[in-house]
Amino acid sequence: MNDTPKDFAHHDTPLNLPSNRSEPEFVSDAIAELLGQMNFDYVFLLPGASYRGLHDSLVNHNRNINPEIILATSELSAASMAHGYAKAADKPSLCILHDLVGLMNGSMGLYNAYCDRTPILFLGGAGPLDPDQRRFIEWNHSASTQADIIKDWVKWTDEPPTGNSTLKSIIRGKTIAETAPPGPVYVSIDTHIQEQLVDESMEPIDTTLKRYNAPPPMGPNDEALAEAVETLINAEFPVIVGGRFGIYERMREPLIELLELSGAGAFNDRAVYCWPSGHPQNLSGDKDALREADVIFCLDCIDINNVMGTYAIRRRSDIVEAREKAPPKIIDMSLNALDNNSWTAFGGPTPPVDLQIVCEPEYGVTRFINAFKKALCANTNSRSRIEKRKMLLAERHDRLRATQTAIARKDWDQSPIKVERMIHEIYQAVKNKPWTLTSANHRSFNEVVWNFPGAGAYLGADGGGGVGYNASAAIGAALALRDKGRFCVSIGGDGDFLMAPGCIWSAVHYGIPMLHIINNNSTWGNDEVHQVEIAHNRNRPTENAWIGQAMRDPIIDFAKVARGFGAWAEGPVKTPDQLTDILGQAVVEVEKGKVAIVDVTTTLGRAS
Repeated sequence: MNDTPKDFAHHDTPLNLPSNRSEPEFVSDAIAELLGQMNFDYVFLLPGASYRGLHDSLVNHNRNINPEIILATSELSAASMAHGYAKAADKPSLCILHDLVGLMNGSMGLYNAYCDRTPILFLGGAGPLDPDQRRFIEWNHSASTQADIIKDWVKWTDEPPTGNSTLKSIIRGKTIAETAPPGPVYVSIDTHIQEQLVDESMEPIDTTLKRYNAPPPMGPNDEALAEAVETLINAEFPVIVGGRFGIYERMREPLIELLELSGAGAFNDRAVYCWPSGHPQNLSGDKDALREADVIFCLDCIDINNVMGTYAIRRRSDIVEAREKAPPKIIDMSLNALDNNSWTAFGGPTPPVDLQIVCEPEYGVTRFINAFKKALCANTNSRSRIEKRKMLLAERHDRLRATQTAIARKDWDQSPIKVERMIHEIYQAVKNKPWTLTSANHRSFNEVVWNFPGAGAYLGADGGGGVGYNASAAIGAALALRDKGRFCVSIGGDGDFLMAPGCIWSAVHYGIPMLHIINNNSTWGNDEVHQVEIAHNRNRPTENAWIGQAMRDPIIDFAKVARGFGAWAEGPVKTPDQLTDILGQAVVEVEKGKVAIVDVTTTLGRAS
């Protein structure tokens, strides 16, 4: 039997084209050429008549290269693939959606990208804006204006009325998307304009595009920076909380340097892993650390209230204790002050911040490190205090990890498989590969079962909580990771997978190797736990919590579904020993270039 994966993508090579490419004939040809000059390697899309002109130009004028078409099976998948690709490739991505209905179907993907501050240029076919040019169906799919339905969760929108203005709008949109704080933009491209002939009215575009780059990063205020340095040096128990920029590997070494230089405790914000799991100053998971800290330095944390735990219902004893103790001094280094939206409440209420350093946080960290070094040279007495702090932190780290290990190991061999055991076995299967974890149920993670080397090893969560992100985003990320020679592994829930299972076809078709684990508790687990909690609080029977939640009778055969799309798949895996063996097989298949799906039967998790 030939185990070599079939090359389906070669079918996407255009035929019968001339050996040399001609000058743009239609406006859509000019648009396609421009996209090719803007460093877009791929375009994620689902076909639609509203951009048939551009689709033709991408294939027959650009020859399906720069950008190459990645066909999705739903608009949500297309948007999520673009989202995952942008994070893994560390650059803006490109997605095209059909007018109105396609935009509505993919709108949740745009919202996720907006909350996750991910730069994506979304193009949407539109109109024709001229009613006299519309077919009957185009009346149903036209709006005034189309972008109104997503304006509240993108950085910028435009509906350019001419070919020239369309080209300029695309250039401006990409620049806005990648200007910090980054995010998605949406440009409508009129159907009728796309199909117009290029004439002398079309203005030439500067092909180098060097004059249309995003501006350099915004630096911190010097006085605020100096105050933050002094505060951290003089603190008794400072804690640094690493935020969203932890998805980028370029932040790994600077963050480690900052940690060891400052002698502070380290904590991860929600859905990121900024610090090496085994670093002796890493206190992630220590719920008391933030309560005991006298200084909390938040770096690129989108929701500081969530960091501080102010959303949780607090016990009376906690409130009394909080009143008796002086609150910690909170320093915020981020662009949160510039990222306001009156429609969505994402990011929470105004946080209690004592010192706000408004700057691009990656650049801010570099400036902070330099300032901290200068301060240490001027005040050598502080070095001994910092070293003493580091010794105490190392002891606390060891106690924390011992406690976490004991908790994780409880019911270690049970079936259905404990989530911590599943995660441990996945890590054991990939730990010697150049792995990147692209998506996961972050609430299930414990750093004693998966050892993170620091920033850049995990690409974070969906951002907006829109279900249906994980598998599709993993495919987009895996495409970028394939080009980097990295091993893609992702973990997603059974409910999330059901939202867009067709995305697996795209991965198989384009030969995008990846290992995707389905964390299958056969229910909408997060919500079932909520039902248990509310029934308990109301003194009602908790045994009814599964009704309207559980996906059983029949149990879904996810492996069969995945095999139907051409993937290698196994499951349901019900015991730890079985899981170890099947994961070993799955890793071999991925290394052959295949898509491997493993369905794992797990215990019910906990509510968020």
